[in-house]
Amino acid sequence: MGEAGYIFFLAHAGPDTERAKELRKFLHPAVAVFLDACDLAPGDDWSVELLRRQRQARATVALLSASTEAAYYLREEVASAIAYQRHEPDTHRLIPVYLDGVPKDPVQITYGMRGLHALDAAQLGMAGIAVELKKVAADLTDLPPPSLPPDAPAPADRIAIFGALCTFLPPQFDETVFRINAPKQHLAPAIEPLSRRALDLVQWAEQAGQDRLNDLCNVIRKTAPGALP
Repeated sequence: MGEAGYIFFLAHAGPDTERAKELRKFLHPAVAVFLDACDLAPGDDWSVELLRRQRQARATVALLSASTEAAYYLREEVASAIAYQRHEPDTHRLIPVYLDGVPKDPVQITYGMRGLHALDAAQLGMAGIAVELKKVAADLTDLPPPSLPPDAPAPADRIAIFGALCTFLPPQFDETVFRINAPKQHLAPAIEPLSRRALDLVQWAEQAGQDRLNDLCNVIRKTAPGALP
């Protein structure tokens, strides 16, 4: 696609790849859309290319399902889209699409999606979702692509932080949450797997800004020296 960019960047969890492909079929080639399973070439460094392709897009379409909570890279892409919106609100949009219906319980809505108008694939079907997205595409075509916010954390930083947290014992993780003063309503309860709670903590810190992410790194280093470079 080159520097011309994309209208939509499809962000999805691994188990939802086939449904993402179905949506792409309804959009492509009428709308310039990026989907990793279809548009990356053999040998591409996906950790680099995904960030670059998302940066070229006018909107991130986040396909959300029961698989979202465990999908670190999807949540990372959502965090990047939120950062784009904050940095350049007129050049990038985050569009939630609930594959299995909009959750009735607001607590089940992915952090960062609350307050955003969403599309319901359970009601509209993928063909209906594509119709709605094509309406949005008409308004986005002439927008310039967003630039990466200067304070947006690199994917490698996020992965390192997440990896360090996943090595913690429960008391160490709880100590980190206490020291960073993370609101408990944004974290999975203690009975959930540590990996899910770590995802929540990283997501919360990212969306609070680079200073908070730096604070989290410092707390991790104090709690477990050597866990981070």
